[in-house]
Formats: sequence, C-alpha cells, structure tokens
Amino acid sequence: MIHEKQGFPGSGYPAYATMLNVLTRPEAFPVVLPDDKPVTVIQTHASAVLLAPERVYKLKKPKNFGFFDFSTPVLRRHFCAEEVRLNRRLTPHVYLGVAPVLAFSDGRFRFGSTFAPGEVPMPGTPLEGGYVVDYAVVMVRLPDEAMLEYLVRAGTASPSQLKEIAQHVAAFHATSCTDEHSASFGSLEVIRGNWEENFEQMKPYIGRTIDVTTYDQIAGYIRRFMEERSSLFDVRVREGRIRDCHGDLRLQHVYVLEGQTIDTGQQLPGLAFLDGIEFNERFRFSDVTSEVAFLTMELEAASRCDLARAFVDGYVAESGDLALRELLPFYSCYRACVRGKVLSFQVDEPEVPASQREDARQQAEFLFSLAASYTSGPTRPTLMLVGGLMGTGKSTMALTLQHELGWGLFSSDTVRKRLAHLDPTEPHANAYGQGLYSQQWTARTYDALLTEAKAALANGHSVLIDASFMQRADRQAAARAAAAHGANAIFVETTCPKEVALKRLAQRWKVRTGECKGTAEAASLASDARPALYDAQCAAWEAFISNEEPAMERVTITTTVPLAKSREQVLDKLRIPRFACWL
Repeated sequence: MIHEKQGFPGSGYPAYATMLNVLTRPEAFPVVLPDDKPVTVIQTHASAVLLAPERVYKLKKPKNFGFFDFSTPVLRRHFCAEEVRLNRRLTPHVYLGVAPVLAFSDGRFRFGSTFAPGEVPMPGTPLEGGYVVDYAVVMVRLPDEAMLEYLVRAGTASPSQLKEIAQHVAAFHATSCTDEHSASFGSLEVIRGNWEENFEQMKPYIGRTIDVTTYDQIAGYIRRFMEERSSLFDVRVREGRIRDCHGDLRLQHVYVLEGQTIDTGQQLPGLAFLDGIEFNERFRFSDVTSEVAFLTMELEAASRCDLARAFVDGYVAESGDLALRELLPFYSCYRACVRGKVLSFQVDEPEVPASQREDARQQAEFLFSLAASYTSGPTRPTLMLVGGLMGTGKSTMALTLQHELGWGLFSSDTVRKRLAHLDPTEPHANAYGQGLYSQQWTARTYDALLTEAKAALANGHSVLIDASFMQRADRQAAARAAAAHGANAIFVETTCPKEVALKRLAQRWKVRTGECKGTAEAASLASDARPALYDAQCAAWEAFISNEEPAMERVTITTTVPLAKSREQVLDKLRIPRFACWL
C-alpha cells in the first residue's frame, strides 16, 4: 500500500511516482552528471534503483508486503541505515551511507548530502533549503562487467573464481553472529512458517506463473521433508550452523573486481557482495545451507552446474560442513520458490514496464519448474550399505558417494582396528576367519557399525557403511535398524570379475606392506584383504535374495566401468535430481 500523505512542514508527502520521476533528472544529484550518460532506473518489487555514472541511489518503495514494511518515511529511514550497516560487513568501501531526499517549495526534489547510518536526519527536518521527505542508500557504482551474473552469461566465470567466492562466504559465516537469538530462526517452527508464508503468497499465481500440479508437488515434498527429517533441523541448531548471513546471495549481488579502484583512489577488495537483506531478520538469520543454496540454484538455473559444484565443493572444504550437501535440495527448492514468487509480484506492479513484467512472468515459470525438479529425491534419511567381495571396489565407491552426498561414512576396516586399539595403517596378515577377523571380532565390528549408524539416523542424517556384508543376517539387522529410525535401507553390491579383483588386491597389498610405491589413498587404507583370502570369502558369501530381504532395496554395480557411471547408477536408485550440483 502506498502512503501518499505523510505530512511534513509546509506540504503533503509527495506521490511516490512523481518524486521518482523528478529524481531521475541530472539536477537532482549532488554532483554534476555528464549529459551523454542518462540515469537508468531499475524497478524491483521493493526498490527503485537509480544508476548514475559513478553512484547508485537506492530508494525503498512505500509498500508493506508483510515480510517487509517500508510504508512510512520513518521505516524507510531505519531500513536504509540498516542496509548500509549490515552490508558494510562484507563490502565497506561500496556502501557510502544514506542520502535524504529533499523536497522544495517550488516542487523540486533532489538528493541531499550523504550521512553515516547513525546520523541520518528524521523526516521533516529542514536541510539544505528544503525538507527531508525520503531516503536513499548511496553506493559506489561497480562495473557491470564485474558482476558474477555478467561473467556467467559471458562464459568467462571460472571454477577457481567460484571456489574463491565460496571460501570468502565460508569465512564470513565463520565469524558472523551465532547466539540464542539467531539460532531461534533455525527452529523447525520458523522454517515451517517461512514455507507456509511462501505457499500462501504463491497461491494467487496458480494458473499464471505456476500450475497447480507443480504447486502441489513442491508443497507435498517440503511438508514430508520437514516431518520426516525434523531431528536434522534440531542438529543444525545445536551445531551452530544458524548464522547472521547475507540473506540474498545471488549472481547479481556478487562482483569479481580483481583490484579495480574507485574514484577516490581506494582499491576495492577482489570480491564484493551487495544487497544483503536488512528488512527482515527471519530471512537473514538462517542455516548457512540456505545461503549456499541461493547461489547454487542460480548457477544451476544458468546451466552452469560445473560452477555450482565448484562453489559447493569449495564451501564444504573451507567450512567442513559435510551435512550441508544433504540439505541442499530442500533449500535450493526454497530459494527457487522465493525468486519465482518475487518475480510473480512484478507481474502485478503497474509501475514496472510491460516488457519487464512479461520477462518476470517467464522467469517465474522457469524458477517454479526448477523448484519442482529438486523434489524428486528422498525425504526420509537413508542407510546405505556398500558391500561386496574384497577387491570389488566397495571402499572406493563408498568414499565417492560420501563426497557426492555428504553423508556420514563408517568403515568396518577402520572400526575393527579402532576396537582392537591398532593403527589402521599397519597391515595384519591373519588367516581367513582367524585373529582379528574371527567370527567374534566380526560380530563386534558390525555391532559397533550399527551403533554409530543408528546415532546418526536418530539425528536425521543419512549414513553410508563400508563393509562386506557377506552374511544375510548382518544385512537384515541393518534393515531393521533403518526401519526403527524411519529410514530407507539400500544395499549397494559392488562386483567385478575375479581376475580384476585379484589384480587390485595384489597391488594394494604390495603398497600396504611397502613392497612398492602407490597412491597415498591405497597406503592409508585399513583393509588387510589380499589375494590368498579371496576364494575363502567367495565361498562364504550369502547371496542377496529379494524375497528373504524385503526391507532393503539392492542395486548391483560393476566397478570395471568408469567410476562416474557406476556412481550415477547408485544415485539413480536414490532418485537424486540429475542437474543438482552435488552429483
């Protein structure tokens, strides 16, 4: 709702459209503008952004959308100051301050001098021969060609740049606020409230920018996910993953400046992050995954999954937050819906040019479709057993899946030696079924694996277990544990020809015993498998029989094909979206 009559001494508050039209004229600016560079105006649902050659003046629209309220000059003054204060955390040299909009008795409007956030005059204050009637955030104008969106569209953005951006974002999150107040925004109650608000605000656009089938698909998936993974959200709060974030980390808001200078001669940092959210703590205080998901989703929308993957991999490596990957579909769906909703708002705004409204409608349709694409994966946690005969590549596959999915990984080789207080890198050449590999030690190892897996499942996490799982009874015990925690159970059985397995085992054992050099990964494996044991294990193997193990799905993969292909076979079983960057 636009308030046109917020009084100030000597006059009524101006109509917004009238004021904005006058402010686009060169004489409205504190500095002389060149005649050949007119002021450009960009309209959003919340702001009008005036682009002068060297400065940006951003006015907030006198509207109340519920999730933000800029309906009075006092509120706009407050939120302009907040925008400068908060965004200076990441980009202090770009956010210069707040400029009052001054009205004069002859009908003129112009921008006044720029003030620091804590010194901005109140509405109605006499200033520079006029009166304060509104406010604008004042920023340094950065070159369009430095915008990440421009670089992505031009095809010049690189994975190394996205890795650097990820490291910067992770460092910001590591030092940003996390306390009882901020953590409260990570509660399932708040997250559910955010989603229900989204669903209500999306409803008027059913049949316009989103069809009812897509709406129902998204709503069903999200509600199931929140119900079936509620403990996961609690864990994120306890782990301190709810932070005071940027809140709007989009391609348009990231700039790769690489040492450029501004007109004052100051050198800008290599990266700049603009337009962080100031108007609603509920959107800024969030799980860091929600922040990462925004830029990830936009990179995927731009068909640059390679860059999205580099960004996510870089963030996880810097932060150590492996579980972030498991929440990415949920939050990527959220971010796509938010953008689709916001663009839908523009369809109903008469001040937005008709061509821009049509473009917004098409973009909204695409983003809602993208949001639905994130909903094909499981909503329940999953217990995945990666097993098979020795030498078939189960440990390699388990490690690959851990990297792709971010799930916890528990290995029988490592757990067995930990229980025996042995160095896992030291080889032990016990005979088959003897010593450390006796039936008693194996039973103890599998009990410990399930204990750790159940603890993770209880916290809403999916789990990978790397073990042979030769015995049907061990697989059935795992399936019962999964069912008790409301989780799916899948057995991934790795296979390869005997001669391939024997060759792998021989080479790995030589590396383990120091007879030859090999990869650091091969040298550090805890496995004591070797060719002499293969036939005995093969004879003891209990084949998977579907009607005897109905509580568990099985997928059999051949590890002689490229690793990426066999990995995709597993992900297909999980119904993971093919485009997601974490594939």
